[in-house]
Amino acid sequence: MIPAATARCRTEIDRERGRRASPVKRAPRARSRASTRLLIAGVALPFLALAATTSLAADERPTGGRVPTVTRLVALYLEREGAVSDAIRDSNESALANLLTDDFELRASARAAAPVPRAEWMREVLRTRDAGENIRSMAVHDYGTVAVVSFAMNAKPGAIFVVDVWRVQGAEPKLSVRYASPAGTSQFAIPGAGAAESGIPKKY
Repeated sequence: MIPAATARCRTEIDRERGRRASPVKRAPRARSRASTRLLIAGVALPFLALAATTSLAADERPTGGRVPTVTRLVALYLEREGAVSDAIRDSNESALANLLTDDFELRASARAAAPVPRAEWMREVLRTRDAGENIRSMAVHDYGTVAVVSFAMNAKPGAIFVVDVWRVQGAEPKLSVRYASPAGTSQFAIPGAGAAESGIPKKY
């Protein structure tokens, strides 16, 4: 027979061994939690990297050459002059007619005393479809119901300088008179045009 004291000692030893063994049983759960964290990190990190890249791309600004700015009036009349050009290129007679006043005329420098009436001008430009291109150096002088728009552009014969007079007629301005002349050398014989060039304030 085993003495009672010896039995109690063995029981205490077994309990102590049980307490020491219990952390080993919990270790798989700890490893499982660690594996789960690694899995979440592996899935989340690519999305975080993508979000950071998108944010940086959104914050980037163009670093190319200088982009010229235009005033509100210039932007407005670039659109209107573009509508005239589109109607001519498309040979759209009704669209072009809607952009002109009834008394429209063309005054070319080569025939200053003989303006081209509306009907004849429309017939000729719709036949040739030469609307010009590359409108540039535009300036707009707004006088309330009248706007004077000047610009250079390329036509089939060569570069020309144009001054268009837009007059409010009804709800929208319409093209009333077009003055045009060849744009060539700066050695003009026009009185006053030989003055030194200066910077024009950005108000047109």
